[in-house]
Amino acid sequence: MGSGRGASRKKSRFSFRRMAACGVVLAVLFLLVVSATAVAMAVRDMRHEGDLSLAAAQPRIESRIAETFNMLESLAEQPTLYDPSVPIMDKVNMLDQVNEHFGYYLICYVDRDINVWDATGPASLASRDYMQQVYSTGERTVTDSFAAGADGSTLNYTVVVPLRDEQGAMTGTLFAAVYFDEIVGMLNDGLASPYVDSVLIGSEGQVMSATSGYVYDDFFLDPIRQNIAFDMSADKVEAELLSLNPVSFWTVDGLDVRYYAAAPIANTKWDAVCVVGFWDSYAKIMWNLLPMIVVGLFILAGGFLLMYRNFLYQMNSARSLEKSVEELQKKVYSDERPSGADIEDILELTSSGLSDGLTGTVTRSVFSSRLETVLENADDEEMYALCFVDLDDFKIINDTYGHATGDIALKSVGYLLREYERRYEGLVGRYGGDEFVLLMTDFDDEEELRDVLGDLTAGLQVDVQSGDSVFSVGCSVGVSVWDHRVGADELMEQADQALYDVKQSGKHGYRVYQDGGEK
Repeated sequence: MGSGRGASRKKSRFSFRRMAACGVVLAVLFLLVVSATAVAMAVRDMRHEGDLSLAAAQPRIESRIAETFNMLESLAEQPTLYDPSVPIMDKVNMLDQVNEHFGYYLICYVDRDINVWDATGPASLASRDYMQQVYSTGERTVTDSFAAGADGSTLNYTVVVPLRDEQGAMTGTLFAAVYFDEIVGMLNDGLASPYVDSVLIGSEGQVMSATSGYVYDDFFLDPIRQNIAFDMSADKVEAELLSLNPVSFWTVDGLDVRYYAAAPIANTKWDAVCVVGFWDSYAKIMWNLLPMIVVGLFILAGGFLLMYRNFLYQMNSARSLEKSVEELQKKVYSDERPSGADIEDILELTSSGLSDGLTGTVTRSVFSSRLETVLENADDEEMYALCFVDLDDFKIINDTYGHATGDIALKSVGYLLREYERRYEGLVGRYGGDEFVLLMTDFDDEEELRDVLGDLTAGLQVDVQSGDSVFSVGCSVGVSVWDHRVGADELMEQADQALYDVKQSGKHGYRVYQDGGEK
């Protein structure tokens, strides 16, 4: 009865599912650790690439502005240019020849009436605010980008220096126009990676030049004003930019995080800003880590494959041992007399430490481990009963008749319990000293269970011969019926409590946990 269910339980004791699940969990944890590490590396990379790009673009632009100032100021020292008596077209021709060497968009002479001259004649620049400022202050300046040229659409930046005669009186100005595209090229050349955007901001916070992603003449802070985070605010950033101070800050918009690094351009009212996005940096880091991830998963898979092969070897060895013990049990139980059992054969077969050397039952640790496995793979419709068996007055037996006689009593009890193990698809172990634990299954109902418990307690009243005298050994049994909710440890505690109740009420019987009746 129930042999099919018993066979399936024995097979499930050696399941590889738990080990495979551990392998999957370990692989997931590995990927999570790698992902978290990539996040930290991406944040560090954002800051590094933003700062590095800014450090490269800023001096390029500053150098171009500085060399333009130097060139114009050197020209301003030439009498041909600052002397009002020299014909204007001589000045224009001289500047044209100079520009053939330097390659500016324009190098021009402006007279004291704010007229700019070229080969076609004069054109008034009096309406230009920056020219009015230069002529009123007498100071050199650099303009924001603006449209100029014959077509009125060519963007450029203008560097202006005053012309002074030998007495220091201002006689006009010189200016050089720097191509807009030239500044964009400097921004591009400074990028540490293609994932960085670089933008040049004008004196009023407007976008002048950018590598990508920004619209000319839009106000730089407006789109990100609400997203500036981490103890920074748009007002604070704006104040730093207008004050031409270096500043860095972060923006957070949902899952989008961006890093901004800004620094002033010397001799101007401009700021250069480099911007890096998180997801671009994260994708780059993960791509770089991909070989390590593949190797790590390969090592995990290889390790578990080796463990699985070893597990199969151990499993086959355990099955072989269990089969040998079962065959020996059939031989032993074919003889109704316990004394006919070949205990030496049992001990030899169980020398691996799976069984108790005296009684042939499994050890306490093996029983506990196998009990957990049985319960994990239990059939929800089946009844499981755990019995805690204790020899009554065993100390008196040892003290009166000696330990050799006590060992005979233990062997007899162990023999009987192993018979019930075999009959009811169960498991028996020696818990320690004179205590045994027995798991029985394969009951149709509670009535059958109580009949079996009655027969068991009656059978445990054993007559043992010591010399010329014979004495009786009785046992007390505590029983816990598993409710499919508690674990193995709690099930053992319930059976132990039931055994305690039997001992308190006179011994020699059984009691089911939380059962008021007594047998």
